Amino acid sequence: MGRQKGQGIVEYALILAFVVGIGGMLFANGNLADSIRSVFSNVNTLIEEASKQPLKAATTAEDIIDRLGEGRYKNLADLLQGKPSSGKKIIASDSEEGKELARKLNIQTKEGDGWFADIVSNGTLVVIYYSADANKNRTGKTYSELKKDFTDHPENYKTPVRVEINEAIYNSRGDLLHDYRNITTAGHVEPVSMGNEFSIYPGIH
Repeated sequence: MGRQKGQGIVEYALILAFVVGIGGMLFANGNLADSIRSVFSNVNTLIEEASKQPLKAATTAEDIIDRLGEGRYKNLADLLQGKPSSGKKIIASDSEEGKELARKLNIQTKEGDGWFADIVSNGTLVVIYYSADANKNRTGKTYSELKKDFTDHPENYKTPVRVEINEAIYNSRGDLLHDYRNITTAGHVEPVSMGNEFSIYPGIH
């Protein structure tokens, strides 16, 4: 029994000496230590990325509005973080930023539809979804057709033009202040306040 205990102590001492020796080599050779740390760091990053569940495709108005809200308040998308010093930041679904958000958040907008994510200077997020089906009897136009008509015939939009939308308004903490995610409500088309750019807003004047 005493011999086994003594053998265990010797084995422990040898392992400890080996570990100390490796540690000494690593600190003596800074480049090697940095390389090993870099390898372990990269492995950890890969493991974290692999463990993340891919986002389920958001395809309905309600799901897309929810996903954009999550993108901001669950920090899933850098483009939705922060807030402008004044006014609002408008991201349209067909803009480069909108397309990047769709890729990042797995948003699959139905053909003919479109959306806006507006970040206001007070931290509020306004998400507006335009559905071609919901506007068959209102405008009779798809999102892209409505945008083209706005560009080609600005005289028709000097006063707000009503459309049907789904929308949600979140406060700076991510709480829902206004919820029309799964039912349509009144919205309107008019130029962005800073210029003649196309946008859709909640409510009707």
